[in-house]
Amino acid sequence: MSAPPKDGGTDTVAGRCRAGGGLARTSLGELRRELGYGRLGRHVLAEIAESLTTEGLGWFPAWRLSPKENDEPHKDQELWVYVRDGGLRCQVIGVIQAPDSCDVPAVLDGLLARRPSALSAEGKLSLIREILGV
Repeated sequence: MSAPPKDGGTDTVAGRCRAGGGLARTSLGELRRELGYGRLGRHVLAEIAESLTTEGLGWFPAWRLSPKENDEPHKDQELWVYVRDGGLRCQVIGVIQAPDSCDVPAVLDGLLARRPSALSAEGKLSLIREILGV
């Protein structure tokens, strides 16, 4: 995965993600092809994760690129990639994936700042997980 062309091209997952506002759906097969591999395996998952990280991207569900958790990766398995820019989307995904290292109430309040506060923090987190399919 290389940086998108300066003309804003979307021929890579990273380019499509940035052009799409910082979020894009992809598959392990597409990511594998971008790196030039013919087959998926544990080492290829690690290479994909490293490449996305180098591009400043994160992904979810996180287990899809974990060689320990995804012991039978398939090219059709989908995941979402997002720009790790510190914005609200990035913070919300961080809260879901690693709540111990985040200020959960602050992130959830930021997410729902323009909405009624009828939900508890747990209810908000449950809603976010549902939206993200985690």
